[in-house]
Amino acid sequence: GSHLVALVVGLQPIQSYVPFPDIPLDSFFEETVAARAAVQAAVERVDQRLERSGVSREVRGVVVPTSEAGPVIARQARYADLSIITRVTDLNWHRLVDAALFESGKPVLMCPPGASLAKGFSRVVIGWDTSPEAARAVSAALDIAPDAELHVVVVDPRIGPEAHGEEPGATLATALARHGAKVTVDAIPRGEGSVVDALLRHAEAIGADLLVAGAYGHSRLGEILLGGATRDLLRKTELPLLLAH
Repeated sequence: GSHLVALVVGLQPIQSYVPFPDIPLDSFFEETVAARAAVQAAVERVDQRLERSGVSREVRGVVVPTSEAGPVIARQARYADLSIITRVTDLNWHRLVDAALFESGKPVLMCPPGASLAKGFSRVVIGWDTSPEAARAVSAALDIAPDAELHVVVVDPRIGPEAHGEEPGATLATALARHGAKVTVDAIPRGEGSVVDALLRHAEAIGADLLVAGAYGHSRLGEILLGGATRDLLRKTELPLLLAH
């Protein structure tokens, strides 16, 4: 019953031709025309594939400078309930995820290569750290996986009123149960490696098909410079990953 908007983004050639008069402008125009033609061809391929699926859809194509790809995706995403972005080998793909997260106000579903969304989600792991970002991700999960078995996972939880409470994860589990969800709280040790590694190991062990987490609970710049949980999740997970900021 959903309506799908597929966005094909083509990149304009780098406009380094301008300060170099020895390079003919014909080359720049030819590359620009070629980029637009490639986007149009992709739009037609995607539309034909979606037509066979029978879903309500529209396919849009744009050609923009590299720096504008993220903002364009974010502007389009403001009018949707959810953005779905595939992890690719391009080193800049995470910028598209960041733009959608920070500039659209909507959650993002990141799908690694080989992961399938066709069957929906039956078992969901929620990485719970009591943050506002995680709370927004949980709300999004209720929308896209309303009938799933939910596992609230807390890694090395801190007990106390300013942390996870006296029973880590119990308050969230109670709130989710009021929505009719089947909920389990899994408190797990960090063990060797990072919190992300522990979360991914647990998701694999219980056969989860979706991972849910808050994104960039700390400074985005800090995570970019020093690394952090969000970047690790985006890079390491082989499961679809639902993020909200």
